[in-house]
Amino acid sequence: MFKKHKNQDLDMSFLWKKNPKPPNEYVKYSLELTSKLPGTTTLDNKKKLQDDLLKYLTEIKEILISKDDLELTNALHLEINKMNFFIVLINNLHELNLDIMKELNTIFTVALNYSIDNKLVTVDYFVLHPKTVQLLLVKIESILQQKTKYSNSTNSRNDMFSITGKMILECTKYEQLCRIILIKDTNFWKFFSFAKMNNFEISSLSFQILISLFTTNEKLVSKEFFNIESNSNKFIINMNKLIAHGNYVTKRQSLKLLHDLIIVKSNNIMMSYINSPENMKLIMTVMTDKSKLLQLDAFNIFKIFVANPRKTKPILDILIKNRDKLLLYLNNFADDSFDRMFKDEKEFIIQEIESLPRLFSSTTDSIASTTPPTHKNSMSNGSLNSTANIVHTGASMNPHKIIGSPSSNSLSRTYQDSISH
Repeated sequence: MFKKHKNQDLDMSFLWKKNPKPPNEYVKYSLELTSKLPGTTTLDNKKKLQDDLLKYLTEIKEILISKDDLELTNALHLEINKMNFFIVLINNLHELNLDIMKELNTIFTVALNYSIDNKLVTVDYFVLHPKTVQLLLVKIESILQQKTKYSNSTNSRNDMFSITGKMILECTKYEQLCRIILIKDTNFWKFFSFAKMNNFEISSLSFQILISLFTTNEKLVSKEFFNIESNSNKFIINMNKLIAHGNYVTKRQSLKLLHDLIIVKSNNIMMSYINSPENMKLIMTVMTDKSKLLQLDAFNIFKIFVANPRKTKPILDILIKNRDKLLLYLNNFADDSFDRMFKDEKEFIIQEIESLPRLFSSTTDSIASTTPPTHKNSMSNGSLNSTANIVHTGASMNPHKIIGSPSSNSLSRTYQDSISH
């Protein structure tokens, strides 16, 4: 009798590889197995189908990443697209176990990055069939709506969200696919809500997707997304919600992303943001947070409000109302910093606020008639004859709570150049 070896299954797999099937058969059998999963009622039968499907996907993956037979690899890529392989698999995500999901993710990533005759064949296929990308956005939301685990007990909601999210993240690297998500679909807005979830893994990946969507393809974002006013307004509203209600990590990431997008002149959202008193009140509130790093992130946005040479009256009203508080705050803010650029920026902001007319507390609530210091960055104060329209921020500027450290990525004083005049 022959002795059964532990690696017998591996040996069988080797024999299979010695006689590879035609590319269309790998894809055909994978799709047939996938289509049978929803109608399978017994766990044993479902496990058998999943095990067989896993073997085929593993073979597909190894052919795709192999450099041994370029003709076979090219043929398999084309067959995958021809037979709508990804649409069928993605549509049945809830029927797949974790191992199958991992193999699918690898195949998906390799396929997107693969070129034939200098053409990204799968990216081109997705452009012609945007349903594939849009289906991912629908499926990832349905994952979060599941109150229990998926049909396979090894699949937790986090696992499913993580793998599906990574596939979406991969799509954001390609401008054509990013356009499908940002311009041709509206489901991406839900990632702002996902980023606020208490589940750290889900919120982190969701924000990672948002960062990639808005920073990887700058021309697309500025020319096709932010040039639509409703998109800009909705983006600002959603970012403010993350800053106000997100966890610590989400708040920091939101402030940094907002700052990075605001200072890009081509995005055309700077003036929309810095002309809003509600936006400035939110940023001033974050400047009083107990976290020194959050204070610094908020300051990097606040200084853009102050540096604007064409401040609106509501913005001026808030700054004048809080002039003395702000000066006290800023004089003590990050005073242990040795960063010369940061110190220069802070001094510039202090000078701008000092140039504001001072509000005296009296029975008439009058504003002192002062002549602001003359320097090249002095602002136009406008007409402020009464305090009727002055808005209070509601944030207490307590300098004793706000001692920070220098910002590692402070802008130079020339960041004013980004402001449209």
